[in-house]
Amino acid sequence: MVKVRTRLSPEKRKKQLLDTAGAMIVAEGLQSFTMEALAREAGVTPPLVYNYFSNRPELLQALLSQEYRTFNKQIRDGIQQAQSFEEIVLVFIKSNFDHFAAGNILLILQSQPEIFVAIRDEQKSNMRQTGEYLVSITAKSFQLTNAEAELVSTMSSSASIAAAQHAARHGLNQNETIELALTYVLGGMMAISEKTPRTSVKGTSRK
Repeated sequence: MVKVRTRLSPEKRKKQLLDTAGAMIVAEGLQSFTMEALAREAGVTPPLVYNYFSNRPELLQALLSQEYRTFNKQIRDGIQQAQSFEEIVLVFIKSNFDHFAAGNILLILQSQPEIFVAIRDEQKSNMRQTGEYLVSITAKSFQLTNAEAELVSTMSSSASIAAAQHAARHGLNQNETIELALTYVLGGMMAISEKTPRTSVKGTSRK
């Protein structure tokens, strides 16, 4: 039975369709998702859905773009609100845990090459900017060279991602695991910063 349609502006209707599609995919899986099923769930007719999205791949790419930009906005907002280096690191660690959490729509959509292409270039640009920012703030916070800070940031990011994947795979308590990951990352950074005044990454003594 078709649900009663609520009259929405084109912008709100498009977002409603995307949000509904996202919820359906998380609940039922990507393979079973169809435009006709979306129409039924959203309480609209199939022609209306096709009026906004010409086909299934176009809709899924639009959904990925919407979710990716929302995800990045949350990171930017978190960084702006952070009051310390520790809080900035926590923002990035939490973002990794959110990304790899079971049922995350971003993870589901990014696994499909024909969908991922919608954000590929944007993601590369954002990752480059994020990497440069992390290197800069790590270097300043621990008085490291850019080369040292880049290595530290890379290792820290890898550790955070591994912790997030492990927590999702084994169903661990997210808050507790995030705290452990934060302690691990900051402890590693501190240990390296205490060692680098004597020996740099290249193995040459500092003057």
